[in-house]
Amino acid sequence: MLKQPMENVRVAWRSPRWRRALVVAAISDALGFAVFAWPPAVWLLDAVTVFALLRVLGFRWPLLLALGIEAIPVLEVFPAWTLVVLALAAADSDRSRGHATTTPRPPGEPPQSG
Repeated sequence: MLKQPMENVRVAWRSPRWRRALVVAAISDALGFAVFAWPPAVWLLDAVTVFALLRVLGFRWPLLLALGIEAIPVLEVFPAWTLVVLALAAADSDRSRGHATTTPRPPGEPPQSG
């Protein structure tokens, strides 16, 4: 059950882009534990983190989901950044190996029947 996601993460770890994203997320989550009692520091840390991850990975909706999770006071100690980056890396390595659930078609090409 966990074999495929772990393999996806290993494949993604070979990419410098995913390594940078994972390091940024892990550092942010670790620092988040240190400053969780002072909300302005948490907000600044989350803003810097989302900006850095958007620069490294480009726009991804799950990053905004993680920012929303981090904005909820009780959930800010949850390592949302790291888990979201790991999930994105796993999904990306699935796509790069051809395991996507849908195959993109070139523009203007009609869907194939049967």
